[in-house]
Amino acid sequence: MATGVTSAVGRLRRARFTSRLAVDVGVLAALCAGVVVLASSPRLLDWLNQERAVDILTLVAAGVGAATAISALVGSRVLGDTRLAWLAAALVLYCAVVLPWTVGSTADPQSAERVSRLLAYFTALILLVFALRPPRSLGAWGGWAIMLGGAAASVLALFLVPDLGPVTEVITGPVSTVVVVVGWVAAAVLAVVDAARRQSGPRLRVGLGLVILAGAQLYRIANVARSPVTDLVFPTLRLVGLGVLLIGLMQMVGRGVRRLQEENFLQQEELAVAAVHMERAAAHSAERNHELRNGLAGLAGITHLLSAEADGPDHERLRSAVLAELGRLHTILESTTDPSRLEALAGATTSGPVDPEESGEDYLLEPMLSGLVELQRARGRDIALDVPADLGARGDSAVVAQIVTNLLANCERHAAGTPVTIRAFPERKNVVIEVRDRGPGLPPGREETVLTRGVRDPRAGGSGLGLHISRELAEGQGGSLTLRTVEDPVGCAARVVIRPSTLPDRSPTESLGRGNL
Repeated sequence: MATGVTSAVGRLRRARFTSRLAVDVGVLAALCAGVVVLASSPRLLDWLNQERAVDILTLVAAGVGAATAISALVGSRVLGDTRLAWLAAALVLYCAVVLPWTVGSTADPQSAERVSRLLAYFTALILLVFALRPPRSLGAWGGWAIMLGGAAASVLALFLVPDLGPVTEVITGPVSTVVVVVGWVAAAVLAVVDAARRQSGPRLRVGLGLVILAGAQLYRIANVARSPVTDLVFPTLRLVGLGVLLIGLMQMVGRGVRRLQEENFLQQEELAVAAVHMERAAAHSAERNHELRNGLAGLAGITHLLSAEADGPDHERLRSAVLAELGRLHTILESTTDPSRLEALAGATTSGPVDPEESGEDYLLEPMLSGLVELQRARGRDIALDVPADLGARGDSAVVAQIVTNLLANCERHAAGTPVTIRAFPERKNVVIEVRDRGPGLPPGREETVLTRGVRDPRAGGSGLGLHISRELAEGQGGSLTLRTVEDPVGCAARVVIRPSTLPDRSPTESLGRGNL
């Protein structure tokens, strides 16, 4: 099926190019025929100063040819096409050496001039042939070397070639001229064939322009005996051919520029996507490092306590707390190679809001919070815990443990040395965990700002991630996190709202006013 579609598309493209080729050939043939008829009109020739008109047409053709050479050179750079560099060299030679000779030239040029002109035409023919398939060993600059060599030989011939009489006639006679011009025609036709093979409209116009130039040379040879100096057909056809060449090359350059712009746009999009991925990776790394620092700080203190009191009454409870904390840190470390695990830890989903009936598991808050408090107390912190033994919640206990750990680290940073109270209680249809310190509280109006990523107090240090991560984790569990300053005593209170347990034997006790701060 795919092969059939590709074949049909190929046939359609070939049909469109064939029709375009027919149109271009028809238009240019009509244009050239009109030029021949108009330039041969006796009325026009009687009205114009033919010699001056020829000189003007030649100078205009030189200007158009220079613009064409520049376009070919630019196209070779934009498209990375070596053939256009060789074509540019041929055009420069034609416009800089050949065309100026025809301005004010005589009907019977001297032998030296004829040899010089033949050398220039022959060098241009070599460049045109190599423009179809440049030698790899010469590269893009080989054409310019040949062009400079041919131009130098043509100029030197004007001063060094003597009048050899019959020998000069043989060298510069009709046979040599016809061979060179026929070579031009063959090179131009091959350029059209190459454009047809590539199905390229701009290259087709370049080839047709070369055909018109070659046709103009054939016309000049056929009419050289009649009026080579004042005939307007040859310079007019030459100007038309150079104009068609310029149009084709400008179209090639325009397409090349548009292609480069599209490639640049795609590269910019790829870079933007890569930058987003890098930013996300950096954010995940910063969040992971933040959580690891908090966890390791707690483990450092309790490890010292366990080593000092191996047979103490709270040894087993502290050991369980350490194992729970190590399990949580292990989950965070696994997110290094699998970022989706970190998103799962945060409760992130792609299917919409959390469903309380389907997401997470039921668990008791008291064992989890007690383990966290024991870790903090092992570090010498004054933390009180008030949580009913039967109070349950639904979700991921590791996520809630991470939230509370972050809040305790925030209390230690901004209210160091002050007592901290952790309470948990039911409130309406939710469960609230309240972490309260006795620090200076929040600046007025900063309750929402401090939850933004990167917002921190330079005097207290920190990365500005803890509260932001905690809010993201709470929202990922279908809850919320809010902060506010409280009075009597003054301090900061953080309220974590989470989903209640769905177990049928959960204690239905609810206190509507207990959670008001």
